[in-house]
Amino acid sequence: MKAFITATFDPGELSRLARKMDVVHEDWRKTHKVYFSGEELVARLREVDADVLIVEADLVHEEVIDGSDLKIIGAARGDPINIGIEHATKRRIPVFFAPARNAQAVAELTIGFLLSLLRHVHEINHELRSGRMRFDRTREYLAAYEAYTGRELEGKTVGIVGFGAIGQRVARALSGFGCRLLAYDPYVDSGSFERLGAERTELDDLVRQCDVLTVHCPEAPATTDLINAERVRALKPGVYVLNLARARVLDEDALYEGLVSGRIAGAGLDVFMQEPIQPDSRFLALKNVVLAPHYGGNTHETVVRQSRMMVDAIEEYLAGRRPTHICNPEVLG
Repeated sequence: MKAFITATFDPGELSRLARKMDVVHEDWRKTHKVYFSGEELVARLREVDADVLIVEADLVHEEVIDGSDLKIIGAARGDPINIGIEHATKRRIPVFFAPARNAQAVAELTIGFLLSLLRHVHEINHELRSGRMRFDRTREYLAAYEAYTGRELEGKTVGIVGFGAIGQRVARALSGFGCRLLAYDPYVDSGSFERLGAERTELDDLVRQCDVLTVHCPEAPATTDLINAERVRALKPGVYVLNLARARVLDEDALYEGLVSGRIAGAGLDVFMQEPIQPDSRFLALKNVVLAPHYGGNTHETVVRQSRMMVDAIEEYLAGRRPTHICNPEVLG
């Protein structure tokens, strides 16, 4: 067998896979290439003579599946929306994926965003670097000291919308700060809430009570505009809002209005309706917002984790065992 890999891959796991088959690795971060064209990807698969394909961002739909001789498809991501799973199933091709590969990374960045907002770290850092914050006189120091008086996490009520792998890790981290935790997720069993000390709460009740709202839902028809304008306006004055999930889950216009008016104290955003975020984004002009360019899962550990999950699944499959992370187990017969 021969594998063609465009996903970012850990060298150690690449070597482990190479003991099972020939490997051609063209990391999309280094080639700066994403295969949106099925025809182009098929041509490259034929050039390489690959029957195993592992991708992260490339589109692998009907044209690729029908135009190649793939025996295994791997999606090194938690939501394999770029793979035509139904068509792969018809062709009896197993599709492996990497659920929760970046859950720890996103959860930790969530905590980082929140602490930065509460203590004005991002603002103070910018003011110091720009030279606008000066301490030539005691009065200037005291003015800055007063302006950037922060808040503590202890005792705050944090509402977590989406209580899957990321939301649960956020809850585990926040429990150490002495927060009251509210959580909403109709798809998660009650035991998960109890184990992490989170109160299972209806969404509208959560929105009205929380001092911090953090969103960790996947994008789906049921979650689109879940935190709509009405719910944004129902948030308590002085609330902090974090969205490291998907932009369509939370009404961006209502959030912006709340930030400008000061009713929402601050926001941490890693996702936007227009991505990548542009230099003229209205959120860039707001001092009470911490932003990142959708890089919540971007850690070295995430790469190691997704690589290991891909190689584990392939090894299990080749050994005749049921892989742990397979999208279409029905192909196993």
